[in-house]
Amino acid sequence: MKNKSKNFKWTNEGPFEFLRIMASIFTALLVTFIVLCVVTKSFALNIFVDLLTYPSRSMFYFGYVLVKMIPLCFAGLATLLYFRTGLFNLSTEGVFYFSGVVATWVAVNPNIMTGNEILDSFITIMVAGVAGALIALIPGFLKAKLNADEMVISLMLNSILFGIGYYIVLTYLAVPGISGTASADFIDTARLTKLIPKTQVHTGLIIMFVMVVLVYILLFKTKLGYAIRMTGLNKNFAKYSGMSAFGLFMVVHLLAGFIGGMGSGVELMGLYKKFNWSSLPGLGFTGALMANIGKNHPIGVLIAAFGISYLRAGAQLLANSNPFIDISMISIVEVILTLLISSQYFLRAWRSKQMLKEEQKNG
Repeated sequence: MKNKSKNFKWTNEGPFEFLRIMASIFTALLVTFIVLCVVTKSFALNIFVDLLTYPSRSMFYFGYVLVKMIPLCFAGLATLLYFRTGLFNLSTEGVFYFSGVVATWVAVNPNIMTGNEILDSFITIMVAGVAGALIALIPGFLKAKLNADEMVISLMLNSILFGIGYYIVLTYLAVPGISGTASADFIDTARLTKLIPKTQVHTGLIIMFVMVVLVYILLFKTKLGYAIRMTGLNKNFAKYSGMSAFGLFMVVHLLAGFIGGMGSGVELMGLYKKFNWSSLPGLGFTGALMANIGKNHPIGVLIAAFGISYLRAGAQLLANSNPFIDISMISIVEVILTLLISSQYFLRAWRSKQMLKEEQKNG
């Protein structure tokens, strides 16, 4: 134990990354407090404390945090697979929307439903996942075969998927004679059951934790995961190791699309009674944010999703009663966190100085 404590140094890779993340969070919150001081003047400290504590004041409020972290975590898990392979793909947003449309078609169709709650919700979520997987193969194929820019392709695909999905909702899923873009109500057995009484928390929370574990096992306990991680470090790895780069790209897109599609099904069947999304859910860049803050690690994504969801929930709850608070204020925290955590230069000078001092001391 003594040797372990002596060997611990803040300049080591693990402790230094932890220190960088903590420093980034502190800096982001400090800037938010300064903004509150400018906007509210005399009430800044009280509002800042409320922002950080409001979601923990009741189980209902905390349940709101847990519910909101579910789609963030699914989007982050899908995106980190792209990032781990060295791809900057933001198609999770379009996948989420269109998979939601497919899940809705299943959830409102009595001919498909069996009447069993577990089976019906499972079918709906799995169909959404398969739809997401098939959609994600499009940018994967274009990248692998034509070396097309995956970011451009994914952004264009998002708009196309929204247009097609919106048309399907209006034409085939909307209730005749009722204005608006909402679908018919989901069949009750397709919806996920409540997990915590007197909150909105549903069994999708368990599914989310299971997916975090599965992605962790995939990345760090399987040969495919090793290939994904090594390809992200060196794009020629698959080629020189005898693997098919085309096959690897397609599998990664398939898995990422499946996770994104599942997340859409879980979100809809857990929180909604009908499909009423009139715009893209905005989870493309949010997924990238979760992956960045979580350092492309499944556990990191889970923690990042909880943290951002907590702050967003606090801002939303405060915005309902305080004229000085706007939920968009949390974007300040998100942007600063992304810039600092993803930056290779943040605290690097401090680390270099500390390492030099350690060398001089040991020498």
